[in-house]
Amino acid sequence: MGNSIDNKGNHNNNLQDVDNSNIHIGDNYHYPKPTLPKELTIRMPTLNLKDVIGREEEIEELHSMLFENKQVVLVNGLGGIGKTTLSQAYLTKYAEQYQHLAWISVSGSSLENDFVNAVLLDKTFNIKKEGKELADIFHELLNGFKTIEDKPNLLIIDNADATLSDFYDRLPDQLNWHLLVTSREKIEGFEPKEIGFLKPENALLLFQTHCQRINDMEAIERLLKTIDYHTLTIEILAKTAQLQRVNIETLQNAIDKDIRAGVYIQHNQGKIDKVYSYLSSIFDLSNLSSMEEWLIKQMACLPADFHTYDLIKELICKPESEQEEFLSETLESLVNKGWIMKNEEADSYKMHIVVVAVTRRRLNIKIADITNLLDNVTNKLTIDQTKDNPIDKFIWVPFGETLNTISHLETEMNISRLQNRLALVLQELGDYEGAKKLLEKALISDEKNFGQEHPKTASTYSNLATALQDLGDFEKAKVLFEKALNLDEKNFGQAHPMIGVRYCNLATVLYKLGDYERAKKILEKALILHDKNFEKEHLNTVKTYSNLATVLQGLGEYEQAKKLFEKVLILIEKNFGKEHPNTAVSYSNLATVLYKLADYEGSKKLLEKALMSDEKNFGQEHPKTAIRYTNLGLVLKDLRDYKGAKKLFEKALILAEKNLGQQHPTTAVRYSNLALALQGLGEYEQAKKLLEKALISDEKNFGESHYTTAVRYSNLGLVLKDLGDYEKAITLLEKSYNVFYNHLGEQHPNTKVVKRNLAYVIQENKKRT
Repeated sequence: MGNSIDNKGNHNNNLQDVDNSNIHIGDNYHYPKPTLPKELTIRMPTLNLKDVIGREEEIEELHSMLFENKQVVLVNGLGGIGKTTLSQAYLTKYAEQYQHLAWISVSGSSLENDFVNAVLLDKTFNIKKEGKELADIFHELLNGFKTIEDKPNLLIIDNADATLSDFYDRLPDQLNWHLLVTSREKIEGFEPKEIGFLKPENALLLFQTHCQRINDMEAIERLLKTIDYHTLTIEILAKTAQLQRVNIETLQNAIDKDIRAGVYIQHNQGKIDKVYSYLSSIFDLSNLSSMEEWLIKQMACLPADFHTYDLIKELICKPESEQEEFLSETLESLVNKGWIMKNEEADSYKMHIVVVAVTRRRLNIKIADITNLLDNVTNKLTIDQTKDNPIDKFIWVPFGETLNTISHLETEMNISRLQNRLALVLQELGDYEGAKKLLEKALISDEKNFGQEHPKTASTYSNLATALQDLGDFEKAKVLFEKALNLDEKNFGQAHPMIGVRYCNLATVLYKLGDYERAKKILEKALILHDKNFEKEHLNTVKTYSNLATVLQGLGEYEQAKKLFEKVLILIEKNFGKEHPNTAVSYSNLATVLYKLADYEGSKKLLEKALMSDEKNFGQEHPKTAIRYTNLGLVLKDLRDYKGAKKLFEKALILAEKNLGQQHPTTAVRYSNLALALQGLGEYEQAKKLLEKALISDEKNFGESHYTTAVRYSNLGLVLKDLGDYEKAITLLEKSYNVFYNHLGEQHPNTKVVKRNLAYVIQENKKRT
C-alpha cells in the first residue's frame, strides 16, 4: 500500500600679496564665433531603434529627467547591462531636439585625453594643440563648450568612473546643456538613473533577434534564466549560436568552456573571440583592495540573488573579526564601483551570475578563503532528527548547491561534509537523483582523504545506499548498507549505538526486496542495542518500532503491527507535534494496517490528516504527497468510490513518472493502483494495459519470484477474467499463488486471498464450459 517506510580607506589657503602687474583685463581666450557643426565630436554612435528591445520606458524617463527637471543624469548599472545602448537609443531618438551633440567615450587612461581626442578641436573651437600641455588643451576645450549660446545641447559621457566627480564644476552647465553620463559606479553629484535587467519576455525577443536557428523556447528560457537576463551575454550567445551553429546545450556551458564566438557586437565596437575571455575583460578585477577581494570571493560563493546585510554578516564573518568590522564599508565600496548590486529598501546585496563566473575563474577561490561560509552553510543544512523539521532546511539548499558548484574544490574533505548534509536535505525534498550525484562525489572525496575503511567513508556508503533505495536500486543499496555495517562493526564493535542504526537501514532495503524474515530478525537485534544505548522514547528506538511494524504487516501479522504503529504515533505526536512530517508518516503507517484490517473509515481519516500535512509541508508534487494520494486512493477504492480513487491515482502516477521515471518500482505500483480503479469502473482494457506495463517493470526490477511481481500476476489475472480470458487468468493466478506460498506460507493473508480468487476463477470457467 504505497511506500510506508520513510527513513530517511587641509589645503592651507595662505594669504598672499596681489601682484597687479600680472592681472589681464578680459578673457585669456578669444574665440571666433564660427558656425558650429551639430556634431561636435568625431564619433556619434547612433543605432537603429528597431534593434533596441525592452528599453522604451527608460528612454522616455531619460527624456523627462533631462528636459523637464534639467538634471545631470547618471545611467547606472552593471557592466554589459545596456547603459551604452540606452544612451545611443536616446541620442538617436531625440537628436533633432538638440542644437549640438557631443559623445565622449571614456577609455580609462584619463578623462582629459578622452575629451581632447574625441572633439574636432581645430574645426569646432579653433584650438591648436602644438606646444601645449594636455591639461591646458582640456581646459580650453571645456571653456569652448561653455561659450556655446545655442540651447539645448547634449553631452554624453560614456563609461565614466568615480573620478568624473573631480571635474563636475568644470563641465558645461545645465542652462544650455543636458549632461548624460553612463557608469557602473556611483558618481558624486550626479542624479542616478538605475537601469535594470530585461524582462524575461524582452530577453527572449533579444535572443531571437540575433539567433533564428534555435526554436526550443523552453530551452532558451532556461538559458536566459541561467545568465540572469544579462543583456550583453544574451547578445553574445545568440550571435555565437547563429554564426557557429552551436546548440543550446553548448551555449549553457559557453562561459565555463570559453567557447569560440567570432562575432561582432556594438559593445566597445569589438569582435568577440571567445565568450568568457571577452566578459572577463569587461569585468577587470585588478583594482580591488585586499578586503574587497576577500568580500567579492564570498559573494561569488553565494546564490546569485539578493541577500540581506545581516545574513551576509552571519554567514561569512567571524564575530568581532576584522572582516566583520569593515564589512559594511567594503560592501558599499563594491556597490559604488559597480561590482555588487544593492536593494536599498531591503538592505540587501547581490552579485550577478556573470560577475560570479568571472570572479571564480580570475581569483582562484580556495577553501581557506571561504572557511566561515562553508562551515556555516553546512551546519544550517544539518538535520537533527530528534528535533528538526527538515522543511526548515530547504531554504539553505541553494546556498549548499552554489558552494558545491565550485568544481575545483569538490574533493576537499570539508566539501564532502557539505555534500553529505546537502544530499540528505535533497532527499527530503524528493530530489533523489540530485542526492545520489552529490553522495557519489562525496564518496570519491572520502575514499581519497580518509580511505575506504574510515568511519566517515562508512557513513557516506550508508547515505548513498539510502539515495539508491529511494531510486529503486535495492540490490546496490543492500551492498552498500552491508558494507557500512561491516566497517562500523570493525571500527566500533558490535555493541556501539551506530550498529543499531546500520541494522535499521539494512532492514529497510531487505523489506523492499521481500526478505521479511531477515528484516524482522535484524530489527529485533537493533531494538536490543537501542534499549541498551538509548532511552525508550529515543527517536532511533521509535523509528525501529515503526520499521518493525511495517515488516510485521508484510508478514501478515496485522494486529501486532497495529499495536506497534499506535505506540509509535503516541511517541511521535509527543515529540514533534501534529504538524511535523514525521507525524504524517505515522498517520499513514497506521492507516495502512487499518486498511489491511478492513477498517477503511479509520484508515481514511488518518490518511486525510497525513495528506493535509504533507501538502502543507511539501506541496502537491512531492513524492511523500504522492504516497498519501496512493494510500488514500486505495481506501476510496475499497469504499467503492472508484471515481475519487481514480483522480488520486492519476495524480500519484503523474508525479511518479515525473520524479522517478517509468521504470521505477514505485511507478509500477502507481500503474497497478490506477488499473484497480479502472477495473472498478469497468474500464477493463485500459486496466489491462496498465497492469501489463507494471508487470514488465516488476519482472525487470525484481524477477518472476518476488512477492511484488506476484501481486501484479494476481491483479492482471483478475482483469483478464473480467475480459473473459479465463485460461490466461488462471495461469497468472497460479503463478501468483506459488510465489506467495513459497515465500510467505499458506497462512499469509495474501496467499489466502490469491487461493480464493484462483478457486473462484476456476469455478467460473467450468460454468462457462
